[in-house]
Amino acid sequence: MRRGTRRWRWIPLALLVLPIALFLLSNLALTSRWGCRWIAGKITQRTGLDARVGGATWSPWRGATLRSIELLQPASLRTVVPEALLKVAEIQITPVWRAWLRGKPEVRSITLHEPRICLPLELIAHFAIPPLAAAHASSVPNAAPASPPTARPPVIPPAPITPPGVVTETSPPHFPAQPTGWIHLHDASFTLIHTESQHHLLDLTAISGSIPTAGDSAQATLNFGKISVAGVEITPRLTASLDWTPPRLTLKPLDLTILGYECKISGQLGMFHKLPIAFEAQLPRQALGPIHLPFDAQFAAGGFAANARFGGLLLAPITWQADLVTEATSPVIHIASQEAKFERGSSITVLRGGALSCVDIRLIGDELSLLGNATLLADGRLAAAARLVAHPATASALAGGVFPNISGARPFTALATPQRVAFDLHALGNISQVDLQLGNQGPIVHLKR
Repeated sequence: MRRGTRRWRWIPLALLVLPIALFLLSNLALTSRWGCRWIAGKITQRTGLDARVGGATWSPWRGATLRSIELLQPASLRTVVPEALLKVAEIQITPVWRAWLRGKPEVRSITLHEPRICLPLELIAHFAIPPLAAAHASSVPNAAPASPPTARPPVIPPAPITPPGVVTETSPPHFPAQPTGWIHLHDASFTLIHTESQHHLLDLTAISGSIPTAGDSAQATLNFGKISVAGVEITPRLTASLDWTPPRLTLKPLDLTILGYECKISGQLGMFHKLPIAFEAQLPRQALGPIHLPFDAQFAAGGFAANARFGGLLLAPITWQADLVTEATSPVIHIASQEAKFERGSSITVLRGGALSCVDIRLIGDELSLLGNATLLADGRLAAAARLVAHPATASALAGGVFPNISGARPFTALATPQRVAFDLHALGNISQVDLQLGNQGPIVHLKR
């Protein structure tokens, strides 16, 4: 009897020691090289990209923690973009343990410490190329040439896109009330880079705040420390207000000043399959100061207004659609010592199926008019056409200011009236090298980045 009693006394002690031992051994395994490789392999399996993990731990009261996580660039871009696609100092995941015990993994919150994304523009372009175009890209040397503009070029109305506030994809059914799920950001940053030139196209730094992503409705704010476009800081510190009404996350209308110009921004993101997004930005009519253009030109306008819309599935660039419509009054272009004044101007630019097209741009005046169109494909090929209509002396002066090294007579096209001639430009190539033909059957200028 005494021996049996002693044996039974060990059972409570074993039940107490065994969970502690399993907890310690599991954390020891996760922090080992084998554990880090195992976790990195799971991430690679889900994303298709090579991953690295520096360590991991878990506890019933703190959840799971991953440290020094890196998601590397695709192998084809790794030599030109050595920085990781995603790098996070630490990720803390707070699970809903009760749901996990029922076999339904749920996460209460995810906290990201110092996450950084370095996204190459070429990677976006790759996923924006239509499948048929990608299959035949090697057999097509250049983009289809843009149509030569006429005195009244056809205006192609853009196809309708989903306006902000409307999501076309079927929304998931409503669920019973449950605590709000969050993504917490601490000192996050984002960079959009052009690999060939190594230029930073967009930089967002010092992003901090909380984003509701699931559960009951909630309000939140997101703070941006610095926003730069092409290396130029466009706005000081910015605070965005967010509204979460399942399953949509809404950016409340935001009035801000960008480079001294007033604009309004709003948007919406659906938290379900591939993240449908709708975004709109408006620039109310206001005076536009000098803007630098190619060939050392400058553009200004007494009044300028713009409206931009963007929609599609955020994780599927091939579905992205965008419209940009601009209007200008009293626009002026300065080229060298020459000044070209117009009465009005407008442009229509659309993004469809991975192709960015300025289907119509025009600057109209009594003495001078400029018409044009252009197309840029996702693989970098481009084509453009422009026509300048003016008095022969004016056209010669402007052409000489842009192309001073072209000798001989300017390649002008005669029109019905001798008081006007046309100076045509045709561009064909890619974003790294463009062949520019001056006039019909005129000389060709090779432009390289």
